[in-house]
Amino acid sequence: MITHRSQTNRGIRRHHIPYPLSRAISLDINDILISPSTSMEPRKVSVAAHYKLPWFLTSFVRILDYGSKGLTTRFLWRIFCGPIKFKTPPREAEFYKKTEQEKIQTKSTSKEIMLYRIPNDGHKVLFVHGWNGRSSQFYRIIELLSDEGYDITAIDLPGHGRSTRSTTNLPEITDLISEVTKSRGPYHGIVCHSFGGVAALNAVRFGTTFEKLVLISPGIYEIRPMFKTFVSLFGLDEEYYADRLFDIAESLYGASPGEFGPDRFSKQIETETLIVHCQDDKEAMKEIALTLHSDMKNSVLHLTEGLGHRRILRDEKVAEKVMNFL
Repeated sequence: MITHRSQTNRGIRRHHIPYPLSRAISLDINDILISPSTSMEPRKVSVAAHYKLPWFLTSFVRILDYGSKGLTTRFLWRIFCGPIKFKTPPREAEFYKKTEQEKIQTKSTSKEIMLYRIPNDGHKVLFVHGWNGRSSQFYRIIELLSDEGYDITAIDLPGHGRSTRSTTNLPEITDLISEVTKSRGPYHGIVCHSFGGVAALNAVRFGTTFEKLVLISPGIYEIRPMFKTFVSLFGLDEEYYADRLFDIAESLYGASPGEFGPDRFSKQIETETLIVHCQDDKEAMKEIALTLHSDMKNSVLHLTEGLGHRRILRDEKVAEKVMNFL
């Protein structure tokens, strides 16, 4: 995985939109306010459809599609890999006061990320947030664990939170988890939200070890439905552009993106795992958690109600459940 990172960086540069066009519409894409649920979180084992894009963006893409399918594909790829940075709410401010913060240059991504620490003498635990998220969303769980003596590390993924703005992708985040674990670990456990859990499962698949794995609101089971749902947001030919996006991804990763879906390997994961999911989560359907629990023989499933996709992270009972599991 890590060995082809430089190829990934070169590939991404090759697939940039030509400068005049990117400037003309760049608003920049990262500044377009898009609901976090769109990103790439599947519904049923696919994606939540309530995600809406600005009309001018969808209109532009349809016009681009009429003129050049190649440019359209590259433009879609740029949006697909571009996380949105949302304003941090006041309730998360205490997290930044209590943590030691360090911006580090990672070898696996060649990007700067923000790393947070609360040193302690207890078990070491790594936190990985979801797409369009940030480490401070774990503030409730981290506060409880640190008070109980756990040694805490959390990372803002590339392009997220206080990390340097950039694009990113699932293989890159998988490599990042492996790199941080190798350089800062070993970690007794890893606690992940949504998209971060998919990356953690892939890291485990490639040999990164944890004694305990916590998946909160896991968001993806199969990869291709995620691509198709993303394309459908623009009213384009889902099969055609899903194939084209797969082609770009495969040229960058050296493997089909479908191989990164938990449906391909979750039955092989033997790590002791806690899966926490809200039954009324509208962004990552509960069927994903149920299917993962069925696949993973050493998993425990805890279902909640009324907590949605993100509020679940700041629920006291969920925090206690995570601590008791770890």
